[in-house]
Amino acid sequence: MNKDAILRCLSKVVGLPVEDLSSIPPEQELSEIGLDSLRFIELIVALEDEFQIEIRDSDLLFQKFSTLSNLYSMLSSYLAPVKKCLILDCDNVLWKGIAGEEEIVIDDDIIALHKELVRLYEKGVLLCICSKNEPETIHSAFQDERMLLKQEHILLSKVNQKDKASNIREIADELSLFPDSFVFADDMPYELGLVSALLPEVETILVDYSNGNFIEKIKGFFPQAEGGERNRTVLYREQKEREKQRVCCGSVEEYNASLQTVVICQEASASQAERLSELSSRTNRFNLSGSRYSKQEILEMLSRPDYQVVSLEVTDIYGDMGIVGMGVLHQNCIEGFMISCRVFDRGLEEILLQKLQSLSDAPLTGIYQANDKNKGYADFYADHGVTTDE
Repeated sequence: MNKDAILRCLSKVVGLPVEDLSSIPPEQELSEIGLDSLRFIELIVALEDEFQIEIRDSDLLFQKFSTLSNLYSMLSSYLAPVKKCLILDCDNVLWKGIAGEEEIVIDDDIIALHKELVRLYEKGVLLCICSKNEPETIHSAFQDERMLLKQEHILLSKVNQKDKASNIREIADELSLFPDSFVFADDMPYELGLVSALLPEVETILVDYSNGNFIEKIKGFFPQAEGGERNRTVLYREQKEREKQRVCCGSVEEYNASLQTVVICQEASASQAERLSELSSRTNRFNLSGSRYSKQEILEMLSRPDYQVVSLEVTDIYGDMGIVGMGVLHQNCIEGFMISCRVFDRGLEEILLQKLQSLSDAPLTGIYQANDKNKGYADFYADHGVTTDE
């Protein structure tokens, strides 16, 4: 999060130099430096312009921005990319020593890391490997009965002599994720430096067993890992099977039929609020307004007569994909519209839009907030006869 940019916005509104603002105690009330109710609105406008975000109506409360601490905390939910995948080197990371050249060591330090990695796996974090070694050697090392981390926990492996930045790009492409969704852990400063130089969006962690706090750093990048309705690694493996079948089909309709696709698109219930919140926090490419909703915000919208929240669920022969889409309709305006990347190009976005249109007697407008991640769907509303409200 760019705190300097936040302070510049605050500086313009209250008329104090950034240097003075940076020395203010985090818990000091900003009203003491001139942030009144009128200037509060000016600050919101300045922040939205600076970061190309839209502060939700439910967050437009002075107390949520009343101190620098509150201000940073509130904006972190809008600005911080969600980390979804941890990429790990193998030698001197998942074990001590170089596999294939010497006997590997699996001691208490290694076991402590393995326990945390298995916990993250169970909570939905995707684990991948990126190692300069031979595939057979790495496979053999994983057969060691002392290994708590198993190959079944690993979603993708890139074990070759290519540079690690290139391998990480390939992982990103295969998972349809942006680089800022990744954390990369390695024991070699050179490898970390190369990745940082070529993929600055990727967070890097130096694995140093003489200083075990790197495990805490790994945990810190995945605070949102609280588990979902299904293990995310299993979901991605099922998705690979779907993609294999796609190439055999000549149309979207044929593809969905071959998968025996069942779609449930209906007004959401309170029991779905947590999953809908998770979907909004993790969806980037097809999130037209860039909206992020907390569970409480969704429950509040469900209780209001001027809001209608629609969920979209999908099941097919490979498994229950759960909730993969959400639409938020406020009167005649689509405030939120998002589809998981796991169901791209299956026509499900049209089903969701049609459901929203059926809930209103008047033509709809849709909020499209452009960013680098959703620009591929900039014309979605226009292509479907919906007026865009930016």
